[in-house]
Amino acid sequence: MNRFLFVVLCAGALTLTGCNHFGIAFKWADTYIASKVDDYFDISSSQSRDLKDGVQKDLGELKAEVLPQWIARLKGLQQEVQKGTLDSSRTGFYFDLFLKDVEQINARFSDTAGKFIASTQPKQLATFAREFEKKTQADLDKFHQTSKYRKEMRNKYTEYFEMFLGSLTPEQEKMINTHLDSSPFPGELKARNKAHILSRYQEQMTTPEAKREFLKTYYNNPAAMDLAEYQTAFREYKLQLQKLVIEVLGSMNLKQKKNLIDNLNEKTAQLEKIAKAG
Repeated sequence: MNRFLFVVLCAGALTLTGCNHFGIAFKWADTYIASKVDDYFDISSSQSRDLKDGVQKDLGELKAEVLPQWIARLKGLQQEVQKGTLDSSRTGFYFDLFLKDVEQINARFSDTAGKFIASTQPKQLATFAREFEKKTQADLDKFHQTSKYRKEMRNKYTEYFEMFLGSLTPEQEKMINTHLDSSPFPGELKARNKAHILSRYQEQMTTPEAKREFLKTYYNNPAAMDLAEYQTAFREYKLQLQKLVIEVLGSMNLKQKKNLIDNLNEKTAQLEKIAKAG
């Protein structure tokens, strides 16, 4: 339930830090989301069709109302990099805005999520619990493989930074390694948190109606059901991640600054093309 179903998938496809080509993300978002929801619920063809229609409607509103904000922000960020005014305070400012994009996307898909949840059958609600439990156990197994998981995270961090900056310097690679050593993602706690929420879903929600209401509530306010210790750990992780971003961007050389400017311009052009297409 980590941000529940397709919002997180949307965030992964559409947020400014995680997609290399926005046009592809927008074009295939409905199909991608429906397939991932199907993994959890084994949805019918009519549910898939309705879900895709809802996602397309939500994306249309997002294009009209949110894309102009993103375009203006990317242009502002590009200008600050160009002028050399992107200091630690301004980097933190943009970091916070990008995180809030996830919440904004979450709200955009709320009605579609609610309609889908209302359409679920008892068998699908049971399928969800079973599949969610499998994935939670897989997460636990992954997080227990400490060295393998650390390598996976290091590669992911490097990939994201290089997406915008190009090749990293040895100093920047050391920054990432230091961050992973001192402030690793609370993966095991996240998996325990998911198990805690699943337990509430299975044990306390004894009717299909109660299960649906639980899922709707969790979709709209997931933090309300999280373990307090996970909330604390995740807040600290985001704080330390922000510090890493500030540190890496503060150490950019001239070539990396040029790469960042070029990449920001490229992504701005992609968003402008999507916005014009309607």
